[in-house]
Amino acid sequence: MATLADPDRSELTALWAGALGGDRAPLERRLAGASRLPGPRANLELAARFADLVGATADDGRGAAVELLGGWLAGPPSDPGLPEGGEEFLAACAALAAGSVAAGSAADAADRLLTAAAVDDRWRVREMAATGMQRVLRADWSAGLRAVRAWLRSGEPLEVRAAVAAVAEPPLLKEAGHAEEAVEVVEAAVDLLLATPSGRRADDDVRVLRKALGYAVSVVAVAHPDAGLPLLERLATSTDSDARWIARQNLTKARLAPFADRLAGAREAAAQPR
Repeated sequence: MATLADPDRSELTALWAGALGGDRAPLERRLAGASRLPGPRANLELAARFADLVGATADDGRGAAVELLGGWLAGPPSDPGLPEGGEEFLAACAALAAGSVAAGSAADAADRLLTAAAVDDRWRVREMAATGMQRVLRADWSAGLRAVRAWLRSGEPLEVRAAVAAVAEPPLLKEAGHAEEAVEVVEAAVDLLLATPSGRRADDDVRVLRKALGYAVSVVAVAHPDAGLPLLERLATSTDSDARWIARQNLTKARLAPFADRLAGAREAAAQPR
């Protein structure tokens, strides 16, 4: 099935209103048809516009909105004839839109949807859960950070990964206090990974967490060098092979160029076989 052109705002608004009224199938077909899946890149622009629209839902419609989004995350859509990739795209849209709902009203139900999306088997859905949490952090850093810390406390590698991905976003870290708290989140995630028994380190969910830490440490280190660079140096000099892998991955990032002299020792240490 050929990819359809994106719906304009008026069409998307009408389709969303119809879905809230109980007729979900036309919206599902329209979003799925413009998803660009199963290609290499989903239609993230459409997902973002849809999330904006959902976030603007009136208070008396938010319960129905959360229920609809939860349906897309939990099971098949109402239309069984969607094109390939359509069901996954709807779930990803639901994850991002849940962030918009949570940002607008701090709804517990929307937070639960984000958590469910964070541990979804589909990587696109997990990615949108983290991006959805960034919408919460952007609207209310304190509220978002409470949710991020709940993900950390779970100890579940995919939830921890979502916490890391949510805070490792440079535009969110312009305030020094936010940046320092982001370092704390990433360092806590590092500690959880390194405390994982060696027999579990090769599990898929743990590897997904390790991969996220392979870029996130440098993001938060640049935002708050006083707290972040020591973390990077600690990883580089660790006897743990995963810690040094995380250090090596981060030390290749161009964003660390201003700290090249300070990190010379860390680069040398991370490269040493142990």
